Amino acid sequence: MKNKMTKFAVAIIAVLGWFACDNENDNVENEMLNDLPLVEVTTDGYTNVLTSNLKTVLASETTSPLSGEEEGLLLMREEELLAHDVYSLFEELYELKIFSNITSSEATHAQAMLDLLNLFGLEDPATGVAGVYTNETLQTLYAELTEKGKVSVEEALKVGAFIEEVDIKDLEELIGETENEEILLVYDNLQRGSRNHLRAFVKVLKSYDIVYVPSVLTQEDFDAIINSDIEKGNGCRNSYRYQHGK
Repeated sequence: MKNKMTKFAVAIIAVLGWFACDNENDNVENEMLNDLPLVEVTTDGYTNVLTSNLKTVLASETTSPLSGEEEGLLLMREEELLAHDVYSLFEELYELKIFSNITSSEATHAQAMLDLLNLFGLEDPATGVAGVYTNETLQTLYAELTEKGKVSVEEALKVGAFIEEVDIKDLEELIGETENEEILLVYDNLQRGSRNHLRAFVKVLKSYDIVYVPSVLTQEDFDAIINSDIEKGNGCRNSYRYQHGK
């Protein structure tokens, strides 16, 4: 289960070539991007809710995760680190606000996963080196994504949208495989953040006259996310799935 979705992601990259650049609009001004209402993807409210929820979890009586759940926790810890590392690299290359905003958010996500690992007494798989991962599939994915994103800012934005698709899909699968309330609480918060990030990337791509086509999520699920409002952290689990029949 650890490599299921990430192997699928690598296959998409290799077979479909979805990164092909459809629009060479390299002259879009950074100021225009900075004027977009993207701050909501990393609001203090979202971070505070996640942190508050984790403190509640850590103070409560917990149950040990099963082996399959452990695999999911280890995967998501490094998957969130991968997102952080990719966006941090793109922030240096392109100096766009969206990458700096979401890099900060991904640091919160990665810390949330580390807190869960500590909660259950699991060893952290993180190497402590940006772009270096214990999970070999994620290592391959990082190389593929960063190489594609270095082609142009448009391709980097497509990489960002793709990463968020993978996160959403992986989390949806992992949520369906556990009944552990501590794990579900964090997964739900992370997935809400990833939906917000996907909305932000798609919006910025639109400013480049690029219509992003999903390659991991179904078109129906993608449209439901993109056509929904930015989600605020409210501490209520599964609110999006309840609204959309998930």
